[in-house]
Amino acid sequence: MRKLKLSTIATAALLLLCSCNRLSTHSKASVERAINDHLAQNRHLKSGSFQTKVESVAFKGDTANAVVRFESRESSSLFVEVRYGLQLENGHWQVVSSTPMSGQGGDSHDSPQDQSFGPPATQPGGPGEPAPQPSH
Repeated sequence: MRKLKLSTIATAALLLLCSCNRLSTHSKASVERAINDHLAQNRHLKSGSFQTKVESVAFKGDTANAVVRFESRESSSLFVEVRYGLQLENGHWQVVSSTPMSGQGGDSHDSPQDQSFGPPATQPGGPGEPAPQPSH
C-alpha cells in the first residue's frame, strides 16, 4: 500500500513537472527570446535604431507563428511587420522562416541597404541573378 502511494505521488510529480516545462516553452516570452537571439546573429542589423514588439503568437504543437513589429525609434509611423515561423527543438524555439507582412512610411525608392531600421529583406533569386526592379 505504501509503495502504491509513493508511486502515485512520483507519477503525479512527474506529470506536473512535464506540464510546467511545456507551459514555460509555450509562452510569448520564450518565443520573443528566440526571435531576439535570431536577430542578434545578424551582424548587419542596426538593432539600436528600432524597437521590437511581438504583437501575437499562435502555438500548434511544436510549432509557432509570431507577428513582430519593428518600429523606428525616431518615428513610430515608420515600421515593418514580419511573420516568423518557429520550431521547438531540444526545449528551445528556433526561427525557421520569416516573411515580411507590411510596412509604413519611408521612401519606396530606397534600396534595402538604405534602410535605417528593421530586419533586412531577403532578396529573391540566387547569386548572379539581377535584383527585381521597382515597377514605378
